[in-house]
Amino acid sequence: MVGKQIFALLIAFTLALRTYSQQLLPQADQTPPAPSWSEKVDLGLYSLAWSPNGELLAVGGRGTVRIYRLPNFSLESTFDTGQEEIWALAWSPDGTMLACAGKDGTVQFWQDGTVQKKLFQGGWILDIAWNPDGTSLIAVDYTGLAKEWDVQGYLRASIQLDGDGLGVDWSPKGRLFAVTTGQEGSRLLLFDARSGVLRWRRQDVLSNYTAPFGYGLDEVNGVRYSPTGGWIATAHQDGRILVRSAATGDRVFAAQLHPSGVGGARRVAWSPKGDWLISCGEDGQVNCVEYPRGKRRTVLLTTDKPVWSVGWSSDNKWIAAVGDEGRVWIWSTSVITPFTEAKETGKSEKTANANHAKSDSSPKRHRREKFSPFGWLRRHL
Repeated sequence: MVGKQIFALLIAFTLALRTYSQQLLPQADQTPPAPSWSEKVDLGLYSLAWSPNGELLAVGGRGTVRIYRLPNFSLESTFDTGQEEIWALAWSPDGTMLACAGKDGTVQFWQDGTVQKKLFQGGWILDIAWNPDGTSLIAVDYTGLAKEWDVQGYLRASIQLDGDGLGVDWSPKGRLFAVTTGQEGSRLLLFDARSGVLRWRRQDVLSNYTAPFGYGLDEVNGVRYSPTGGWIATAHQDGRILVRSAATGDRVFAAQLHPSGVGGARRVAWSPKGDWLISCGEDGQVNCVEYPRGKRRTVLLTTDKPVWSVGWSSDNKWIAAVGDEGRVWIWSTSVITPFTEAKETGKSEKTANANHAKSDSSPKRHRREKFSPFGWLRRHL
């Protein structure tokens, strides 16, 4: 009996130690690398999306979408949507259609520079995601609604969430979709699209976290499935990036990549191989961190204004970010791939449970208060 008790205590201590170690900030490289290309194109930029082949980058600003062609960074096309601020962009799986959504509460489907459909969701839309089969798209909005629209413009389903709808993503096979919320919800929820059943929901609010005035418990601002579908990454207002098992919802990884509160994390994305996570935040930073080891962090950008969206191209060649400066930044992944090549690359995402993140420095507080359109809106409604 005594032996069993000691064994149980050892297990509990090990889990507690791992959980504690995951809250620390991985070591960062000191000098951010210069971007391969950068240009100010609007008064503010809020969203981006890579085409499936990685050759085109769409960026959304104040009612205007711009599409750039890589590797020459040439402007391919520009079109006005009339959506005020465009907070969500997504290419169809075949790359022929671009969906955009924004502050006016509409979703628009564009093809060859012409709008094909205009759907009225109602509330300020903050994220959209295509079903991998290309037949439908889910949009989440500020009123807490998640709506699935088919490409013909018909509403397939509508779900009332437990807080503001902030992020959404489909599983690679299309059966499941993950949604994140804010305010009193502040959760990650996983739904079965066929049955409409909630598979699980998780909330992770630190006991010592105090939400800034006008914010919720701990907004979960962004969500992305890993390339294999085994893991789900989320970006939190308290500055953390978390990874959970898609099957169980159990947390397997955490890294404090941004300051807590008004400087928090906004979006997160995976590298195509699932070996890196990239995040952006209201602190004006873009960070890359190794996954699942979490031992190295590369700061790609430090600027004075919030960075709202970040993405890694599917061909593994480029990383892009956009923000409040109205600027696009693009880096070649060669600025971080030497680190990947230098280590053992045989490990896959399946080793994540056995290789929790470890880290060796603590975050510095960001003293400049950052403007959050969502916090500001809540305080003035």
